[in-house]
Amino acid sequence: MIVYPGEIEQQWLDLQDRADCSWFQSWGWVGTWFEQIAAEFHPLVIKVWSDNKIVGMGIFLPRHVRRRLLVRSNALFLNEYPFDGCNMVIEYSGLLADREHSQAVYRETIACLFRENRRIDELFFGAIADREPLAGIRYRVLEESSTWSVKLEGLERGVDAFLATLSKNRRGQVRRSLRLYEEHGPLQLEEAIDLHQAVEFFDGLKVLHTERWKSKGESGSFANPRWEDFHRALIQARFPQGEIQLLKVSLADGVIGYLYNFIWQQRVYVLQSGFSISADKRLMPGYVVHVMAIAHNRDKGMSVYDLMHGDSLYKQILCSRQEKLQWIVVQRKRLKFCLEDLAVKLVRALRH
Repeated sequence: MIVYPGEIEQQWLDLQDRADCSWFQSWGWVGTWFEQIAAEFHPLVIKVWSDNKIVGMGIFLPRHVRRRLLVRSNALFLNEYPFDGCNMVIEYSGLLADREHSQAVYRETIACLFRENRRIDELFFGAIADREPLAGIRYRVLEESSTWSVKLEGLERGVDAFLATLSKNRRGQVRRSLRLYEEHGPLQLEEAIDLHQAVEFFDGLKVLHTERWKSKGESGSFANPRWEDFHRALIQARFPQGEIQLLKVSLADGVIGYLYNFIWQQRVYVLQSGFSISADKRLMPGYVVHVMAIAHNRDKGMSVYDLMHGDSLYKQILCSRQEKLQWIVVQRKRLKFCLEDLAVKLVRALRH
């Protein structure tokens, strides 16, 4: 049992250099998550060795699960705790594995957890993008969602170059919105250059984000204090490392919107946004901010602008690439799971 993230930090850093990992598998995210969330839930750290070298690592949190009234199980969740306000909504997750040993890492991790923990019934792996390492392993897909991204490599400089990739109708709408905004002065995009300014932008994002969601009768992400505390800690820890990007798009008379992004291996992960509200439906603050951010990051040499998972229409309109994430569970052979599967199939058959 590991209590302090520093106990595994160097091993994780060494391994991530040999892995094809996302930002959500890097120490930037994992170390902060361990400290802010995982430490209080008795984390179980798995290490897979080969020839005296660590080739795989993962952090599992235990939870007693009850579902469909009758089924109860003892479960382990990889790199997340999606309960009690502690779900930080991880994406592109998975075991951290040496690229030469990925299949063996999954196979040995699952075998070890079931062998050494007889009471454990299920292993949950959320938001898995790369399913190749799971070849030969029996698992059940619980949920599937698409991620959406823009390839920045090969794109010409400037906003117009990106707008040219959109449909004629949407391109016209965004250009009209840009013109309407610019009637009040030039649009400016500013990237936070120090930690103080990053926090200032995050505070501004919170205001606009919360106002917009309240206008829809909902609360938004900042209603969860643990989510906000986690991301403020993340900004404090990782902005100095160049892994956090906060952007502001504004006019002389006010802010149009903010973006809170992660930067990892020339990929921009768009995590959260806050946009102004306007009664003029011709103004499209979200599209304008994203289009300017895409051009900005292309000019910085980034290769991908990733709006991540979800089926929002704006993601499908702006993005040229799609990828699948899956939430899966690996289960022991238990009678209760066989009965659960039969019950689910029966209910589905009756509905049709």
